[in-house]
Amino acid sequence: MSNHLIFFAFGLIVLCNACGASAPAPDAEENLTTGVQVPPAVVSVTPARQDAFALRIFSSGVLRAYQKAPISVRMGGSVEALPIQPGQYVRQGALLARLDEEALQLQLLQRKTALDEAIIEKQDLLILQRGRPDDDQSVPPEKLATILTRSGYNRALLGMQQAEQELRQCRVYAPFDGIVADLKVKPGQQVNAGQEICTLINPATFEAEFNLLEREAFQISVGQVVRVRATALSEVEFAGTISTINPVVSEQGLVTVRARVNVSAGSRLFEGMNVQVIIEKKVPKQLILPKSAVVLRSARPVVFTFSGKEGLAKWNYVTIAYENDQEVAISEGIKLGDQVIYEGNLNLDHDAAVKIKTTQN
Repeated sequence: MSNHLIFFAFGLIVLCNACGASAPAPDAEENLTTGVQVPPAVVSVTPARQDAFALRIFSSGVLRAYQKAPISVRMGGSVEALPIQPGQYVRQGALLARLDEEALQLQLLQRKTALDEAIIEKQDLLILQRGRPDDDQSVPPEKLATILTRSGYNRALLGMQQAEQELRQCRVYAPFDGIVADLKVKPGQQVNAGQEICTLINPATFEAEFNLLEREAFQISVGQVVRVRATALSEVEFAGTISTINPVVSEQGLVTVRARVNVSAGSRLFEGMNVQVIIEKKVPKQLILPKSAVVLRSARPVVFTFSGKEGLAKWNYVTIAYENDQEVAISEGIKLGDQVIYEGNLNLDHDAAVKIKTTQN
C-alpha cells in the first residue's frame, strides 16, 4: 500500500474518534487550563426573611451584693464569744460576737447602787418640801428640779443609762439576714473600738456589674430584662433587670451598668463571681439572614445568592445593620425573598456553578 493511502486511513480513524467523543455533563465546569471538569459546589440556601431582630449584647462582669455591710464592734475589749463561721447564714438579730462583759457588769452594779442612794435622798427632799416621797408631782415643778439636782438623782440616772448602753455594745447582732464573710477575729482576741470583725452579705440581693461600649449603652434602659450566667455555673442562668446606668463614660469609652439578679432560694452565688450578661432587644421589620451567610471578600461583607435559572452563585456586597451570635440584619444589598447561600459559601466566586444540597429523609 502506498504511503499516501496509509496517511489517509490514519486521518480517517482520528476524525471518527473525535466525532464519537461524548460532550461534558451539563452540571460540570471544565477547567480551561488543565481541561479537568470541576463539579458544582454543593450549597444550602434559605430565603431572606423580614422579622423582628433579636439584638443581643454580650458583656462580662462580676456579682456585687446590693445589701452588704461591714460589721464592727462599737467598743474595745476581749472577744469572749464568736458563734459564727465564714459562709454561715444568719437571721436578722442573731448574735455575731460578744466581748468580755465582766468589768461592765461590775460598773453597772455600781451605777445601780448610786442610783438607789440618789432615790432615797430624793425622797427625803420631797418630804422636806411637804411632798409625798413616792410622787414627784406632789411638789411644784421648780422645786422638783432643785430636788433632782441636789439629791444627785439626775447624775446617777445618767450614769446608769450609760453603763447599760456600754454593756449592750459588748454584743454585736446581725442587722439583716445574710451570709458571714471575711471573718477577721478569733475568740479571745483583743479588739479596738470600731474594729471590723466580718462582712455580712444578703445573698438574695446580688447585682451584676458590667461595662458596655458607649453606643451599646444608648440601646438599653433601666428596667430592661437581661440574662445572667455565672462563669463557674455555665448551665445555670438567672433573670435580671437593669437597675442603674452610670451616666459617665470612662477614658476607655465604657459605661458601667448594674442589673439586679433574681436569685432563687438555695443558689450558691459568691460576691465577686465572674458572670456573663446577655441583653436582648427586639428591633422590628429587619431583613434577617443566618450569620453564616456572610463571608468576607477584600475585608468587605459579602452574601452569595442562588440564581435558580442559571444555577450560579451571585456575589452581593451587603451592609450589616445589626448582628447577634446566630443572625444578621441587612440594610443594603439583599432583597426580601432572595435565596441566600448560608452553607458551602466559603470558597465561592461570582457566577460559580452550584447545586442545592438535597435533604435525605
